Order: sequence, then C-alpha cells, then structure tokens
Amino acid sequence: MEKNNPILKQLQDIIGTKLEMSESPKTKAKKEQEMFCSVIEMWDGTWSRGLKAYEESKINLEEYDATFYEIIETLFVMAYGEFKTEIISWWVYERYTLDGELAVLVTEDDKEHEIKTPLELFKFIKKL
Repeated sequence: MEKNNPILKQLQDIIGTKLEMSESPKTKAKKEQEMFCSVIEMWDGTWSRGLKAYEESKINLEEYDATFYEIIETLFVMAYGEFKTEIISWWVYERYTLDGELAVLVTEDDKEHEIKTPLELFKFIKKL
C-alpha cells in the first residue's frame, strides 16, 4: 500500500504505532485477472471494430491501429513472455474461422482447448 495512504495514517494515529498494509496474494491475483480480462476485451473490441469498418464500408483501419496493437502486444510480452503472448494474440486475431466458427487451440501435447472468453483465456495462460 502507499506510504501516504490517509487511511493507514488514521489507523496509525488511533493505534499509536506504525503499521504496514499490503495486498494479499489472492487480491493481487484477482486484480491481475480483472485487468487482463479488461484489456483483452478492449483489444478484441478494437480489432472487431476495424474488421466491421472494413466489411461495411471498406475503410481499412489496420495501419491506424497498428501502433496500438504493437504497444499492447509488447506489454503482454513483458508480463507473460513471447509464447503466451502468441496464444493471446491468436485468441484476439484468429479465434474465429472464416465461416465464423470458434477455432480450437491445439497444444503441443495434441490437447484441444476451446477458449470462449477472456476469463477462460486468462485461466489457460496461467496454467501454462
């Protein structure tokens, strides 16, 4: 927790001694999950918006959005590594087949994984 946290300061004043507050690992994990899912939803929404703009009016937003995607992918590489980021990118860009069906991810051990939601993606990535 922040050192200048007003709640912490008030508690210290009431108790009369120094206190240290920190997030539990469970809270940190929950925050990571929520942020991951939020970013994936925004990234996916932006990608879908670009596809829709092209399909409906032939406006290509690919170059316009390219830097945005590059930033996101780089941050995911920093947080999860290249291998996991490849899976995350696949989910955003390629999880649907040309006929609109949900594609199945096949891992090196020949197991098939149907990943429908950002939360399922997060859980899959964390298990790797």
